[in-house]
Amino acid sequence: MGGARYVTDLIEACERHAGVPALGAGPSWLLTFDEVLSEAYRLAGALSGLGVGRGSGLACVTAGNPPEQLLVRLAAHLLGARLTQVVVGPATHGLEFLLRDCEPALVVHDTPVPDTGVARVTVGALLESARALDATPVPVRAREEDVARVTYTGGTTGRPKGVASTFGAMAARKADRGRSAERVYLSVTSLAQRSGGRCLEQLRAGGRSEVLGPFDTRGFADACRRLGPVSTYLTTSMVYRLLDDPVTAAGVPGLEQVSYGDAPVHPERLRRALTGWGAGKEWRQGYGMNESGVICRLTAADHEAAAGDRPELLGSVGRPVPGVTARVRAADGSACAEGDTGEVWVRSATVMAGYWKRPGQTAEVLRDGWLRTGDLGHFDADGYLYLDDRVKDVVMVDGENIYCGPVETALTRHPSVAEAAVVGRFHEVTGEEVCAFLVPAAGADPSGEAADAACALVERELARDHRPTGVFWLPALPLTDRGKPDKRRLRELARRDADDEA
Repeated sequence: MGGARYVTDLIEACERHAGVPALGAGPSWLLTFDEVLSEAYRLAGALSGLGVGRGSGLACVTAGNPPEQLLVRLAAHLLGARLTQVVVGPATHGLEFLLRDCEPALVVHDTPVPDTGVARVTVGALLESARALDATPVPVRAREEDVARVTYTGGTTGRPKGVASTFGAMAARKADRGRSAERVYLSVTSLAQRSGGRCLEQLRAGGRSEVLGPFDTRGFADACRRLGPVSTYLTTSMVYRLLDDPVTAAGVPGLEQVSYGDAPVHPERLRRALTGWGAGKEWRQGYGMNESGVICRLTAADHEAAAGDRPELLGSVGRPVPGVTARVRAADGSACAEGDTGEVWVRSATVMAGYWKRPGQTAEVLRDGWLRTGDLGHFDADGYLYLDDRVKDVVMVDGENIYCGPVETALTRHPSVAEAAVVGRFHEVTGEEVCAFLVPAAGADPSGEAADAACALVERELARDHRPTGVFWLPALPLTDRGKPDKRRLRELARRDADDEA
């Protein structure tokens, strides 16, 4: 039986394009395709010597976006290891739980990590040991059915869930990207999440990827001018920051293709970019999730239509991509009529194998080959999907998932807070912001001081980005007919408050 196609395609691309620039990280760090492959072979040998092999777990924890992450990832794929990557940032919490849950045989890190009783090695030490080895070709040990990655998402109860994706699913996810190798792919988001896969897909296509450090508008613009023509993936908040910077507000020379889709985007702000950044730019939006890959896409042609006589399309997430079947269903599982709101269900070869070590939660979302997304939406007559609300309680801040349940739990630990409900609302810089509605405990004073103390408790227990930036006291939370906090009503109250302040 041959190796997993996702990995063999990468190896063949590196061999086919030997001598061509493949992976860069600034003016002084650039590897050709054959050098990428040689480094991956050396790292695979070093990892194998440390006990990593087919089916074993490997955790890679970094404090930033070092391009070496991609080399470690490729080496892990060669060995058929089960990889978990974490970039530690202002939204990171529960790292010790995660490192125990993913059951790694080895933890590779460049930042302090908790001792969970398994072997650890720094990135620097691993690279040094790899350099001492010959670049002996390693046979691809990964198989299609093997779990390639366990990617953690925040949990509504505070426990992150590991999304297990097979090599076969990863190959299917990448197949519809069609990224042009004629453009340099500029990576500005986490290599542990979206950008890592996009960089490897660019390698598969024979194109070059360039990894930037922390995003800033001027540095991004300089890189686009230096490397153009460029394609990239931007979070919603990055689009807003480019629009708000006088230097980049009218467009970025060298930037030809922009993908986005991490959080709801304000249609008028997006339209400003479409019309103000000049003709010839390709805009694409992708709607998806870790559990499914891309579900729908608003194509470049859709964006052109939206900039013209169909502005309503900017409120849509597009139509299902090839290979994906999407349906909107009522609570009883029956199909919804056109225009009616229901939960989005999807079926494709890209869907996850399940939640790592969580058969109960897997059974809740995987039904007869269908994945329940937890998003509520409706289809229009032309097959465009519009998202109306969320079943899953999550706020997207600067491209990071902030799950509301853990924030609510932390808020109610403060003695002044009897009940708490958390929602997101539009923010022109971060995409969304966390808003908390609090009910005071008996005898407590609903003051700004008490709210600040409760929010500080959230930051201490979770992480900085979980701290609410908008707080409202209510005598009681509005409830649905099922007796649960009415999040739709609360989002409307938060939006009205923002409109009044404006």
